[in-house]
Amino acid sequence: MYIHALQTGIVHVKADFLRGSAAAGNPLTFFGKLLTDKVWVDLPIYAWVIDHSEGIFIVDTGDCADTLHNFISQSTYTIMPDEQIGAQLMNLGIAKRDIRKIILTHLHGDHVNGLADLQGIPTFLGEVEYAFYRNRLGGLFSRRTTRLPNWFDPQPIEFQQQAFGAFPRSFPLTKAGDMIAVPTPGHTAGHLSVIINYEDVSYFLAGDVTYDQEALLSRTLQGPSLAIKQHPQTLQPILSYVQTHPTIYLPSHDWESGNRLITKSIIYSV
Repeated sequence: MYIHALQTGIVHVKADFLRGSAAAGNPLTFFGKLLTDKVWVDLPIYAWVIDHSEGIFIVDTGDCADTLHNFISQSTYTIMPDEQIGAQLMNLGIAKRDIRKIILTHLHGDHVNGLADLQGIPTFLGEVEYAFYRNRLGGLFSRRTTRLPNWFDPQPIEFQQQAFGAFPRSFPLTKAGDMIAVPTPGHTAGHLSVIINYEDVSYFLAGDVTYDQEALLSRTLQGPSLAIKQHPQTLQPILSYVQTHPTIYLPSHDWESGNRLITKSIIYSV
């Protein structure tokens, strides 16, 4: 097994975006801070490609070169065409026919817009996130804040009442059971993460649970918390998991994630 960290460009966010909506107190105050904040922070946009014995699995697809601005998050983007996931897969020698599944952590543009390059591949999404998308207002919001293709028709992941580590529910993504999806709500109500177990190490693909490793350790809620009551509760099982399993923690917007993957830097010494 091999995990590729593909950086699909850079997102430029306001410093108050990283401080988060929880710290702002309410969404309206949070948005006001984003409008007036003049300090910018650059973050990578990672997509993950897992070369597995059962085929190629992709977790999130990154963004597209023609994405320039998001009004709601007040973010801007710098993405070159050769940074899109389709071009990077081609450079890796990976064809569409090689890809077994795409798993989306949640429905935000910088995690799903790269689907434009991947038509025809089975795509999976957490059941709660899928229900939000299927809801009339939720679907309208998703289409206004992402660039989902017209053919987008994901398969919902229905989490089983089967504990995995500190997580009471889980869903196996491979027949071997070495790739597991777990619900990690908070950033969105249906956010999920993917845990890959390989050679006695867990690789925790965290999406936007936090934007860096330090925030997890300090239990800091970064970015928008669209499920504010659940977000703090999500951090505890993750911390419990990484404290009891050698784990490499890989958020999608942490500059250290790529290097952490290469050097196999474990978050705790167990």
